[in-house]
Amino acid sequence: MNLKKSLSLLLIGGLSLSMVACSSSKPSEDAKSKGEASKPSKLKLVTTTSLDDTGFLKDTLSDFEKENNVDIQVIAKGTGEALELGKRKDADILFVHDKKKEEEFIKEGYGTDRFEIMYNYFVLVGPKDDEHSKKIKEMNTTDALKYIKENNLPFVSRGDKSGTNSKELSLWKLSGEENKFDNYKESGKGMGATLTMANEMQAYTLTDIGTYLATKKENSDLEIVIDKDESLKNVYSMISISDLPKETKDITDKLIKYYQSEKVQNKIKEYGADKYGEPLFFTFE
Repeated sequence: MNLKKSLSLLLIGGLSLSMVACSSSKPSEDAKSKGEASKPSKLKLVTTTSLDDTGFLKDTLSDFEKENNVDIQVIAKGTGEALELGKRKDADILFVHDKKKEEEFIKEGYGTDRFEIMYNYFVLVGPKDDEHSKKIKEMNTTDALKYIKENNLPFVSRGDKSGTNSKELSLWKLSGEENKFDNYKESGKGMGATLTMANEMQAYTLTDIGTYLATKKENSDLEIVIDKDESLKNVYSMISISDLPKETKDITDKLIKYYQSEKVQNKIKEYGADKYGEPLFFTFE
């Protein structure tokens, strides 16, 4: 074989190997690139049991997750526990309802800011068609609590340091009465479970209106005895955790703006009306 022919064969062979190498590496690189682009970001949202029990977050978060390619893990706790998770950096953003504790949380440097998104009312519920319930309906909240204690009526407290529990304790303090009597019980559970317990015991309890309406069929022996007293206003706020990585902070900022947007605020104003005959939440407009 002459030298010219040998060089030609070597050149052809080298080009063939190069093409095979390129064709074998390109698909894997493209797949990797596509895989990275489609992989959603992760966000940990710690919230109250009431927003989870009502289905509100499930219904309102889905659009945000799709639009921003983010997977939001919802962890439902009482507000006290939620704030503790925030302090330990086990949350990226909070959606809670205890203004005093939230402001302390931010003052101590654990959160960057607090954004009020919506509100509803706590309500006092009790046994349906009960003689005591009929009398309590004519009272304000603090007088009702005094009456419940004086008559040793069954009362179930969440007793879990949640926003609802904090509100209940503040109302006892406002009434001038201690929440200590034989028929005062603590469930140590979320709002849905506490309502079930109150229903079974034919007891009174303080609940947010949303969870009450969402579980009304299951707890049909309970009725609202006091509602829309100004002292029962219940504000839900979002708090972004301090010192988040930039990528995470960008997503939490987007989520806050999403809930502040006209589109979502309109959805909040209507949420639950078709199912329960009235909306579960109000906006500040």
